[in-house]
Amino acid sequence: MTERRTAERLLADAETRLQATENLPARLAEVRGWAYNGEENVHVTVDVHGGLKDLRLDESALRLSPDELGAAIVELSYTAQRAALAEGVDILGDALGDAAALDMMRTAGLQPDPDAEVVPYTPGVDPNAHRWRVIE
Repeated sequence: MTERRTAERLLADAETRLQATENLPARLAEVRGWAYNGEENVHVTVDVHGGLKDLRLDESALRLSPDELGAAIVELSYTAQRAALAEGVDILGDALGDAAALDMMRTAGLQPDPDAEVVPYTPGVDPNAHRWRVIE
C-alpha cells in the first residue's frame, strides 16, 4: 500500500506540476525540426506545426527542376516536422508524464524508442523520489 501524502506534500507536488507547465506554450513555440536532402543542398527548418521557418538552398539545388525542388522541400518539411513533433512530445512528457507522451507519439504517428523506460504518471507522485537524498 502506498504512503498517505500530507497536505504539504500535495501542495508541493501541485507547485512542481505548475512549474513544469508554466512555460509550456513558450517552450513549444521555440521547438524546431530540420532536415536536409542527401546532396545536402536543400536544408529545411520548421516549427512544431510544420510552418516553414528557414529554407536554405545551395547553388547546386537550383539545378533541380522546379518539380524536383518543390518535392524535395515538401518531403524535407515533412521529415523536419516529425522531428519537431518528437521534441514537442518530449517537452509535453516532462509536464504530463511518460504514458501521456507515449499516447501523443502514437497519435502523431511517431515511433517511440522501444528501449526507453516508461514510468506512468501518477498525480502527486514523483517516480524519481527514491533517487533523491533529502537533507533534513
